[in-house]
Amino acid sequence: MNIAVLYDFGVHLGGGDFVMLNVLEALINAGYEVHLITAYPRGLSIATRFFGKPVTKITVHYIKSMHMFKHPYTVAFLARIIKSFSSEDYDLYMVSDDIPLVLADKKGIAYIHYPHVARIRLKKYISTIYRSSIYEKLLWKIHETLFPLFFVTKSKPEKWLLLANSLVTRKHVAETFNISVDEVLLLHPPVQSKAIYSALMKKDIEKENLVVCIGRFELDKRFTDVLYAFSYVRKKIRNAKLSLIGFRRSEDMLHRLTTSLGLEQNVELLINADREMLINRLLRAKALVHPAPHEPFGIAVVEGMAAGAIPIVRKGINGPWLEITQKGRYGIGFSNVKELIDAIITALTSYESFSTKSIIDRALQFDEEVFKERLLSILKSYINEEPN
Repeated sequence: MNIAVLYDFGVHLGGGDFVMLNVLEALINAGYEVHLITAYPRGLSIATRFFGKPVTKITVHYIKSMHMFKHPYTVAFLARIIKSFSSEDYDLYMVSDDIPLVLADKKGIAYIHYPHVARIRLKKYISTIYRSSIYEKLLWKIHETLFPLFFVTKSKPEKWLLLANSLVTRKHVAETFNISVDEVLLLHPPVQSKAIYSALMKKDIEKENLVVCIGRFELDKRFTDVLYAFSYVRKKIRNAKLSLIGFRRSEDMLHRLTTSLGLEQNVELLINADREMLINRLLRAKALVHPAPHEPFGIAVVEGMAAGAIPIVRKGINGPWLEITQKGRYGIGFSNVKELIDAIITALTSYESFSTKSIIDRALQFDEEVFKERLLSILKSYINEEPN
């Protein structure tokens, strides 16, 4: 079976790339003929180096996109090109998040982290950056107008299978396409849980009064809440340290706030840190804080748990609270900065009182091998049940 995977690695290096690397690996190891269709020639090599996860036995088709096309529109452009001009007739198409309109009549699978169309319909999920100025609002309005011209937005294509990374995403996908949630399968994303736990067992690293916070440096991620909370924590625990780890975006604001709070000696900002450095901090940390209010899943939370860090997550309709920690069963929840202060102090001063074994065991349930096994099982059932 020929499978075409349409994806641009390296655009937003992070969890999405790790998911698709696991998709490629699972398909290749299962014996499928896999073709990666991409507009970024170096994207795959960048992702494989970053995650230390080489992908072999794959045919890569690089199609140069027009300069005006940016993510996610490059994927729609790729879809149009291969459908119009390619001599290859693929048996199955796989995409991430959104289904290109030109492939609606084909057989395919969409693994959805969170659909762009849901952000268009549910205004509270629009990134803060697109509400900050007239220019950014205009950009969003253009996106809002153009998106339905390139991607499926109204009803689920008959031959497509939809996979959601979390209960939140599953619910919003069902609402977006006016279908039952039963028509959207739940498949949690892969995490390097076993690898991180193995490193924890092998390395002689003592836990420190270190708090780690991971995510893209964006206003929506609420890193500022963590800095404000930590300024009070430091007064109670003088040797407490905070590592903010993320990809470049709005880090200048975090630098300024760190300085204004007098936290330069206790806080480090690790911008575009490699995996080795990130995992080193997780192995040393007693706690991991995830402050984002609208997180569909939260891979970083699971990574922290696999390293034996106590997860401290924001309460609400989000993956870290509802699914990963199961409303505080495997960690601590908070709703505001005061509760966050108390949670961090508790995690650092009473670390030994937590059942880190149960927290680690919970993280292992999301390991990448579990994801690949489940994906192939779903794919096999879909191929056998879906008529040509």
